[in-house]
Amino acid sequence: MSGCDVLIVGAGPAGSAAAATLAMAGHRTLVLEKDRFPRAKVCGEFLSGAAAADMRRLGLLDAVEAEAERIERGFLHLAPGRSVAFELPTPALGISRFRLDDLLARRAAEVGAQVRHGARVTSIEHGGGSAFQVRFVADGLPGAVEARSVIGAWGRWDALDRGLERRFLEGGSRFFGWSRDFTGGGERLAGQVHLFIFAGGYCGLSRVEAGVTNLAGVISERVRRRLGAGWDAVVAHARRSSPALDELMADLRDGPGGFLGVGPVFFTVKPPVENGMLMVGDAAGVIDPFSGEGQAAALRSGILAAEILSRSFAEQTSTDDAARDYAAAWRRCFARGFGWGSVFRRFMLHPAAAGVAARAAGPRLVRFAMERMRAV
Repeated sequence: MSGCDVLIVGAGPAGSAAAATLAMAGHRTLVLEKDRFPRAKVCGEFLSGAAAADMRRLGLLDAVEAEAERIERGFLHLAPGRSVAFELPTPALGISRFRLDDLLARRAAEVGAQVRHGARVTSIEHGGGSAFQVRFVADGLPGAVEARSVIGAWGRWDALDRGLERRFLEGGSRFFGWSRDFTGGGERLAGQVHLFIFAGGYCGLSRVEAGVTNLAGVISERVRRRLGAGWDAVVAHARRSSPALDELMADLRDGPGGFLGVGPVFFTVKPPVENGMLMVGDAAGVIDPFSGEGQAAALRSGILAAEILSRSFAEQTSTDDAARDYAAAWRRCFARGFGWGSVFRRFMLHPAAAGVAARAAGPRLVRFAMERMRAV
């Protein structure tokens, strides 16, 4: 069984950010990613300004800024005829996961991490001492590796979650997410992000690189079942609820790919440490997409985990100490945002309540929400 210092399961933004940080610090780092990049991913494809410092640290900010859509203004569309315009505190970037994830994984490999695509992890065992034994299948062949530490970066949920008996799978509200790209007619959306509330869900519309427009949203399981099969029915429901969305989509043409869907999605905090593993990105908790902070939080959590492990290796502390340090640091950074997300979610899923709140506070409420949901 071969060995490494840190094994990372998943090469999305959190996993690749952790891998690059560890590799730049000189640690033997292996990333096992079940997909082959580049690949499309269900996502709002919005990189908030909070990610700029981390992208610069990873050496990718200039490359991303060179091709991404620069977004400076937003609109929250509530009941028909009611919308709230707001300025973003710092410019955001619109870039597809197809492009961003590939850039991040390539960067991790460039600085010394071993990134292996098409490798699905099947089991993770915390063996004797501080070692983990990880088994996987790549190109139909079984493999195994031993690691001093493991970072879980496999996203919203995976078969590995069931093996760990993670409690977030047992109940709570369930949502489904979708996204689709469009071409043409998006000039009116230049430099803007639009959020639309409809009964049972919400969606966002903004441009990414090359003038492509991304539509992404979430909807409750209950409402989705009532609408019938297919994401077209969900989008039609959203357009009926929001004349602003219907108008902005009128000139858009279907992109080369169809709808991407994912579910169930659980908007909840998950334990940041499981069986000694440091969980990052959506594997540690899915923050509400309306915050616009999902990808920035993923990058930050990946780097945070890498920094704590790197310090642990240098100081020769135990993996248990590193896990405790990470859990405490994760809660300091992200617990507030998740808490406020659960509060604001009630408004985002109920148009009438959102309309009342907007009439009372308007842009001040939006600014308050953005500040509270950003990582500390």
